[in-house]
This record gives sequence, C-alpha cells and structure tokens, in this order.
Amino acid sequence: RVAGITVAGAVATGREAGVSRLMKGEVFGDEDWRAFAEASRAVNEELLRLSEREAANGAKLLLWSEGNAVVLTGELDALIARGSALARERGVWLGMSVASFTPEVERMLRNELILVGPDGAVAWRYVKSRPVPGWEAEHSIPGSAAPAVSQAPGVGVLGGAICFDGDFPGVFASTAEQGLELLLLPSSDWEGISPLHTRQAVFRAVEQGFSMVRQVNQGLSVAVDGYGRVYGELDHFTAQERVLRAELPVGRVSTLYARIGDSVGLLSGLVALGWVLGASVQGLVARRRNPGKATEARVAP
Repeated sequence: RVAGITVAGAVATGREAGVSRLMKGEVFGDEDWRAFAEASRAVNEELLRLSEREAANGAKLLLWSEGNAVVLTGELDALIARGSALARERGVWLGMSVASFTPEVERMLRNELILVGPDGAVAWRYVKSRPVPGWEAEHSIPGSAAPAVSQAPGVGVLGGAICFDGDFPGVFASTAEQGLELLLLPSSDWEGISPLHTRQAVFRAVEQGFSMVRQVNQGLSVAVDGYGRVYGELDHFTAQERVLRAELPVGRVSTLYARIGDSVGLLSGLVALGWVLGASVQGLVARRRNPGKATEARVAP
C-alpha cells in the first residue's frame, strides 16, 4: 500500500508566493528569507501530519511531491531527523521530496529526494539531474549521475528520480541491470501540461518494466505497474485533499527496450527504410520488364 502526499491550498499560500517571487528574479533580504522559511514550516508540518496519518492507516510507503517541503539549508537536518523518527516509529518507507535553499550562493537550490527506511536510517539521497531550463537550471546545484536504486526490504528494489528526469529515457538506462522494481518520481507540473506530462512519464514505466508512483503538485498523480495499468489516480485540480492511495504490485516486467534501449527506434527506422527501398526496387524492375506499358501510360489522353 502506497500513499502520495501533496500539501496545497491555504496552508501553502505563503510558501508558494515566496517561490514565485524567487523565480521572477526578486532579490530577498534577510527578512524576506525569514518570512519564506516560516511560511514553509507550516507546509512541512502538514506533510509530517498527513504522513503520520497515512502510515497509521496502513500505508507502507509514503512519497511527497517534488519540492513540497521547503527549508533553508540550516534546517534540513532537523527535518530529515523528524522524517526518520516517523519512519522508524511506524515501520514505513518515506520518500521526502525537499527543496533546500542556501541564500548566500548563486546556485542556491538543492532539489532532492531523500528515502528513509523503517529503521530510521537514510537509504539514499538523490538530487534532480535534469532541472527545468530557466530559473531552476540556473540556480540548482549539480544533480546525481544516475537514479538512486537500492533494495528496500518489505517492498522490493526501490529507486528514485524527480519530475523532468522522467522525460529522458537515457536517465534510466542502468536501472534494468540494477533490477529496479518500483520508481518514485515526485513531480511538480502546472495546469497547461497536465495530464500530458504524467502520461509521458508512464512511458518510462512501460519501456523499462517497473512500477511507478508519480506524486504531483499541480498535476495528475498516478500509481502504475510495468504494463502502464493504473492502480491509483488523483487530479490536483479537482481533489479536495491531495493524497493518492493505491494498492500497487511491485516487480519487473521483461521488456525489449530495457535490453536494447533506443536501438528499438533505430531498428524501426531501418525496417522502414528497407521497406521503402524494397518497394522502389520492385517498381524499377516492373518498369524495365514492361517498358511498353510505361510508355502507354505516359502518352495516354
């Protein structure tokens, strides 16, 4: 049983306004940063509260949407410690998607997915490898080289990436060798690309043959298996509460793409080219065998 969690609405208004100002290029003073951090704490508290509730209701894996938790860098360790305590007390896996800011540097943003296990220990930390071009790319620290993947007892082989990473098949080239069975893909979209962006991400699950949970702020959240079958779906724009719940099978589906990658497209192109060349050759042979008919066709009224 999995649960995806997004905090939005009134409690997130101040945090979202702060993010919007930063992305517009506004310069923050000390008081602006203090207000932003305070507004963000309210969202973080709600994320922890909802995570506690969903764990109490039987969820074994919890995932926050991309950057839904926001902290200044000095407060990051304290937030991780609280998530670790929750995971340990409830015996769950917790995917904490956190945007941490270091105000005094140009590359101030660390967009990260932190997986905490039932023992309270951090299993892995993954930094978004493909920040969106524009403000995010200009202000993000360098990302992880490959998706994080590790064995998660009680769940399976569990991996993580973030939002835009899911648009690039090459990002997941190594996951088949690692036996990835369930991908966590926290995301943040906007209404203009929803639900298309989620449907695109489902292609990664089908190509590689893993199950996937994509919890989305401002978009369509889904839980799917390696065949693309939907086990849970939540539309941010129509739901009263942005909590996705699903009973999701975890495991691998053997796929040709996972073995040969983009060679699938190359082979398809070669087959199409062969078909065109074959048809052209057949046409030339037919005209040489029947030159009279070809001439009649050209001069016919």
